[in-house]
Amino acid sequence: MKAVELTEIACPLCNSQHSKKLWDVRDYGRRISDQKFGLQRCLECGVGYVSPRPSEKDIGEFYDPGFYWAYEGAEPLNPEALLEVRRPQLEAKAEVIAHLPPGKLLDIGAQKGDFLYYMAKKGWEVEGVEFSKLPPNVFNQTIHYGEFLEMEFGEARYDCITMWAVLEHVWRPREYIEKAASLLKPGGRLIVLVTNLNSIQGRIYRQDDYPRHLTIFTKNSLRRLYGSIGLSTHRVWTDQKIFGGSLYGGLVYMTKRLLGYTPDEVYYEWRGSEGSLFFSKFRGKNSLFIKTVSRIDRLVTLLPERLLDRMGYGAIVMLEAEKAFNV
Repeated sequence: MKAVELTEIACPLCNSQHSKKLWDVRDYGRRISDQKFGLQRCLECGVGYVSPRPSEKDIGEFYDPGFYWAYEGAEPLNPEALLEVRRPQLEAKAEVIAHLPPGKLLDIGAQKGDFLYYMAKKGWEVEGVEFSKLPPNVFNQTIHYGEFLEMEFGEARYDCITMWAVLEHVWRPREYIEKAASLLKPGGRLIVLVTNLNSIQGRIYRQDDYPRHLTIFTKNSLRRLYGSIGLSTHRVWTDQKIFGGSLYGGLVYMTKRLLGYTPDEVYYEWRGSEGSLFFSKFRGKNSLFIKTVSRIDRLVTLLPERLLDRMGYGAIVMLEAEKAFNV
């Protein structure tokens, strides 16, 4: 495993030096490094952020090629096959902006271009931004590659800008929102999807993809960020239709903790690529007891998930903001 330089930072949203450490985390998902990273909570704006964290020059080391195919589980380069795998997610994304008339759309974090392709079919004029050249442009869309903050776009020209599970990955989230706001037409909408620190999944299950998730937002920290930039919040909600965030697994988690697993041992199993290790095995061996707990787990989580979403404590937060006409 790699060892990289770690650095301490102030709050990436409000630059406050006042924070409270919540816990240590590791790279449970991809195991590129075994180093510990700290999760802090800003005492001024309430956002969570990783510090110490990999330095800005090293964070790219944590994005191996497999990261860009994690959703599909393979590499179905055939456009039709990829579209079919992504269809439920694409339909859910399209539903979020269905109330807007088609116009110019910029998708930041476009990856393989599937969302751009899907929205172009619905009458939108689309462009994308992708940080890495590893994911192929499967649908031959207009995608700008590189660092968004260094790109030149000219005058404000977009009716809608989307960031689906992007803002938590970037080193300078405030600057991303500032630049996106500058590119919106008056009355244009900015739609951001991030994980929710104020959720069971975020606070207890620690399901964020550390250290790739550098900033862990709350509804209030998002509202505060948008307002400080001059964007007005149109709506904010929690949901699981696009990127999941199920409570499923919590009962297994608690059972294994009670039976002697350390937190790191549970998180490595749960976040790792071999799902059966967590849901059907105990200490690497098949376990009928754990399988039974998993079945019960699946049955008892659906209603609480829906209730938490309605209460605003779901795993995923989405916020839609509008740029004022007089800006």
